[in-house]
Amino acid sequence: MIAFSIMMWFVSIILVFLSISLLRGNYASVHGKILDSTDDKEGYAKALGKPILLLGIGFVVAGITTVVLPQKYSILIPVAFMVIISMIAVIWGGKISNKFS
Repeated sequence: MIAFSIMMWFVSIILVFLSISLLRGNYASVHGKILDSTDDKEGYAKALGKPILLLGIGFVVAGITTVVLPQKYSILIPVAFMVIISMIAVIWGGKISNKFS
C-alpha cells in the first residue's frame, strides 16, 4: 500500500504545481475549443485552477489515509474518496466550462 500512497503524492505534487500556475493566470497549459472561444483567457485559467487544486489536495489526503488506515481498508476508502473528489472536480469544471463558453 505504500506504493499507492507514494504514487498519489507524486500525482498530487504535479496537480498542485499545475493549479498554482493556472491560478496565477498562466493559460499556456490549457488548450481547447473553450479557451479559443473565450475572451477572458486568464479568468478561465484562474477558474480552472481551483478544481485542479481540489484534486491535488484530495490525492494527498488519499495517499495519507492509505498509510494511516488498517490493512483491510487501506485501499477501498482512499479510492472511494478519490472517486468522490474527482466527481466534484469534474462537475465544477463543467460549470466553469459552461460559464466561459
